[in-house]
Amino acid sequence: MTTEALSGLAAAGGAALVAAMATDAWQATRTRFAALLDRDGRRGVEDQMDQQADAVTGTAEHARDEARAALVPAWRFQLATFLQEHPEAAQELQEVIAEVRARLPQGHRHVHLEVRAGRDAYTATHDMTVTHHHERGDRRAP
Repeated sequence: MTTEALSGLAAAGGAALVAAMATDAWQATRTRFAALLDRDGRRGVEDQMDQQADAVTGTAEHARDEARAALVPAWRFQLATFLQEHPEAAQELQEVIAEVRARLPQGHRHVHLEVRAGRDAYTATHDMTVTHHHERGDRRAP
């Protein structure tokens, strides 16, 4: 996978992970991500996930999407770093993302992301759905 593809996969993984927080899909999601990241000796990751999930759960329901969106960049970074060190884990992360998405309630499959870019800090705010597109020549089914 290219660096761009791994970065996109990390973003999708981060979005899936935080989308599951404060839903019935959380425990299964936590278990799958912890097992994936465990190969890197990141034992503290379970505590980190639990603390963040508790924070989302403790947030008023109308503000939970905003709380989740705030967590996505940190998880994208953490998963991107993990994939740089373990590119062989990309396929497993794709499988975990697919499993998580299948478990999420319909309203939790989208993550709101705010992007700030440029020297003048222009802000673009969009609702987005993260999908994986296979690279050219990759004939595997999604």
